[in-house]
Amino acid sequence: MLKLTLLAIFLLPAATFGQTPTPPPQLSPKAAYDDAVHPLELTRRSMSNWSDTEIAALTVSMAHASAGCAARDPQTFAGSDLIDLAKLCALGQNFPAVIEATTRYIGADAPKPLLTQAYAGLIDAQLHIKDETAAFNSAQAMLAAVPYDTLTAETLNEAINFMQFLYTNDALTLALARQPHLLALLATTANATTASYPGAEPPQSLHDLYADGIALAALQQLDKARPASITATLTALNAALPAILTPDDAIPIDLVRRRYALLGQPLPNLARPAHPADSHKPVALASLNVPSKLPELPAPNAITALLLFPDWCAQCIRMATKLPPTVFTVAGHEAYLYGLLAQTVPSNPTPATPAALTAITAADAANYLRGTPTLVVDPCFLDQFGVNDPPFLIVTDTQGILRVLQPQLPTLAPCGLPLCSRHPSRFQPPKTLRPPPPTLINSRSSFPSLFLI
Repeated sequence: MLKLTLLAIFLLPAATFGQTPTPPPQLSPKAAYDDAVHPLELTRRSMSNWSDTEIAALTVSMAHASAGCAARDPQTFAGSDLIDLAKLCALGQNFPAVIEATTRYIGADAPKPLLTQAYAGLIDAQLHIKDETAAFNSAQAMLAAVPYDTLTAETLNEAINFMQFLYTNDALTLALARQPHLLALLATTANATTASYPGAEPPQSLHDLYADGIALAALQQLDKARPASITATLTALNAALPAILTPDDAIPIDLVRRRYALLGQPLPNLARPAHPADSHKPVALASLNVPSKLPELPAPNAITALLLFPDWCAQCIRMATKLPPTVFTVAGHEAYLYGLLAQTVPSNPTPATPAALTAITAADAANYLRGTPTLVVDPCFLDQFGVNDPPFLIVTDTQGILRVLQPQLPTLAPCGLPLCSRHPSRFQPPKTLRPPPPTLINSRSSFPSLFLI
């Protein structure tokens, strides 16, 4: 009996240890590579990181394009020449000419294999000249006229991002109109590997479709829609997903879901990061402002806007050095704006003089931002908020409830050149050679009534 007992004691751990736990899902090698080079692509995409040589070359190209556009009358061209002319004029910043060329192409009584490109160029030009009504109407027409592919998705996202704060009802209308396209594609994209018609863009991935679909629910929350409507949106979206997802789709979809679940919740305590592996890890929160007094977050009875970014994001650091004073006004209401620097590597000692900082590096990010309204936070918040495209915008209402969680991309893409766009067909550099700060930072910005609780 004693032998059996001893045998059981020694065999039990062996049996227990023999049960191999199920490993967490992994991205495929291709997706892991894409994820690894994403910081590099983001850095290259931002014009604020371009060299003086590249900026000078772009200046010359824009001048040539402007002259070439002015020398050509859209009335004398037809077919694909009109799309080429629109590219030329967009590079030359002549957006009325872009609108005329693309409108002629769209209205022509002839085959239009480049119709998606025409609508994309038209809507982008209308947004550049801030003709929101025209862009809204064109986006609705685009949804009805062309198949929903990657370029259509990017164009709709561009319009919705432009409209979401100042024209929330129009952004919501567009998101509602595209939702049936997204739900239908979610059911077919899993098996789609090539374009479905000549000249089409590659199909969107399941996780990209899902992210665009859940954006409707986020807009509905922003617009204070009835909970039943939001629930119906989420139910239909989840029902459209295939029963089995590959890790390349399941992992990004889980990130989007976690981010969405934070909406409507209080802002987490940035001074008390959650560390499941070490609940006693010291608090990592410090102010880089002068004096270095920690502000109350969220600001009581005021809107709080935060830009969260990692220390390797050079364009984010440049943006943060230009942040305005933390207190500003939104439609007559007090609002506060802070940068949140997630320090992923140990910081270098403060140099004796600012001139000693010769290049923006992750280890010197805090040194670059000293004297700005920026807080150093624990890097775990990058994962908690699902930050994959920094800088990441976090906005709370006057009660400290999270209302906006999204990448704070420029309202319009910095440029459509091959250097910074997946679509070389869209040539839209900015009106200035350096990207302007986000609309949110403007002290005269307006927000939907949601924030004025």
